[in-house]
Amino acid sequence: MPSIITRTIAGAALGGVAIWGIAGVDDTTRDDSGVIVEEGDLGVFVTQIGDCFNPQDGATTSLSVTTGVPCTDPHHWQVIFKGSVTATEFEEVAISNEATLVCKNAVDGLTARLTREEALLYQNAYTANLQPTKESFEQGDRAVDCLVGSDTELYSTSLLD
Repeated sequence: MPSIITRTIAGAALGGVAIWGIAGVDDTTRDDSGVIVEEGDLGVFVTQIGDCFNPQDGATTSLSVTTGVPCTDPHHWQVIFKGSVTATEFEEVAISNEATLVCKNAVDGLTARLTREEALLYQNAYTANLQPTKESFEQGDRAVDCLVGSDTELYSTSLLD
């Protein structure tokens, strides 16, 4: 049986349990530039900057597979930046703090270039991040995905256009 690997979502309530192989699936259809043009299952280990998605299962604090959708379709979340943590040992608080700082810097850069219309459209959005869990960290996962969106609101545009 495969080991269970999750990526923690800090700052938001998203859902799911990750199995390493499932978290690497990308059943979306992408154009030549990598933009999702047709929805499909999207594992948290293969997201790309600009990907828009909707969680598949209820509200928990871990996620393995989402439904990746074109950003012009209704979606809750968008990956606005991909970074990594530099920790060599897993300490949950240290990982969370570093991931939060990585994403704060990314969000600050994004908000500085938003138009007034975009800022109004996303005024109720908040930030979250996908970060390694102990199990994924032990498998070499250091990735941090910075997200903007909402569990309750839907968006039909990309923040990165």
